[in-house]
Amino acid sequence: MPPSNKKQKCAMVENPPDSQNLQHELEIMQGEVEAVEVRRSTDRCEAIKYRPTYRAVLAKRGLLVKQTLGSGSYSKVKFAYYLTGDRDRAAVKIVDRNKAPKDFQQRFLPREIKIWPQLNHPNIVKLLDIFEDSRRVYMVLEFGENGDVLRYIQRTGAIKEGMARNWTKQICEAVRYLHELNITHRDLKLENLLLDSNYNIKICDFGFVKEDPNRDLSKTYCGSKSYAAPEILKGEPYDTQKADIWAIGVILYIFVTGKMPFDESKGNHGVLEEHKRLNFPWHKIKKNVSEECRALILWCFKYDFSQRPDVYDVLGCIWFKMGINPETTGMEGPRPITEKAETSSNPSECPEQKV
Repeated sequence: MPPSNKKQKCAMVENPPDSQNLQHELEIMQGEVEAVEVRRSTDRCEAIKYRPTYRAVLAKRGLLVKQTLGSGSYSKVKFAYYLTGDRDRAAVKIVDRNKAPKDFQQRFLPREIKIWPQLNHPNIVKLLDIFEDSRRVYMVLEFGENGDVLRYIQRTGAIKEGMARNWTKQICEAVRYLHELNITHRDLKLENLLLDSNYNIKICDFGFVKEDPNRDLSKTYCGSKSYAAPEILKGEPYDTQKADIWAIGVILYIFVTGKMPFDESKGNHGVLEEHKRLNFPWHKIKKNVSEECRALILWCFKYDFSQRPDVYDVLGCIWFKMGINPETTGMEGPRPITEKAETSSNPSECPEQKV
């Protein structure tokens, strides 16, 4: 199964307690403080400076923070009850400026803060609010009730093709929306695909987003090595939109096989050779994958990005035109999968991952 690149909590979100109890808990949390500075004078007296904790900062905005949904080296995502907003639950991404690299704060974080709030698509997580204090940046996000797709695939293994078609189309529709705005995500992967209450896809995490009306080639290596196109691994200038398409190919391969397409333990050179050969063991895959689906995957994996399809080509391919599969249930989302996940071939992960 695909590996995770960040710490994740597997506990389910607790059932909401009585609203009166939540309000009482919120009021208590608003007064929570932490020590930030201790000064010693010559006579050994200590002066301690305090400031509100991140929980208190959020509580004063009506957000009662509970468990951690995910965490990384300089950011974490928390579940919170939203007691004053127009929805009852939210996820809060908290970026710690004291821990975040300067390059991230100067280049990537400002883009995320600028672009994400402008996005409005049914398959993209909404950024509901954003604010900061002296140390942290807070992003209040639409909550994905059914977690991320990585956990889903780890729990179930490969999904049936009708369900894969449904999810892949939702991803492509969101990517088409972004590309039409000259925006590229640059970090599409299972961890960044959330599932709402109806098991519909919601793309999240725009930490590596780029807006480029001129469609210039990018020279910035970012995203996940497991989903990176060959031109990125080679350190060459790349078309960011075509890099998104490669990542969609990786995601689709995982959907229908439950495994990573390439073995990163072989290093960049070995992986690039696999990118060229595309010698996938289709005959060993328990679930039959249609020729049309295989063809789409191989098309997304065109080594030369100039020959790789764009998102319009992908959405226009014959695989999406095939009949509706009874394994999906329309707006109510896919039926649960009961098969157990299979173990992957230990693909390594990019050391430059982030939340």
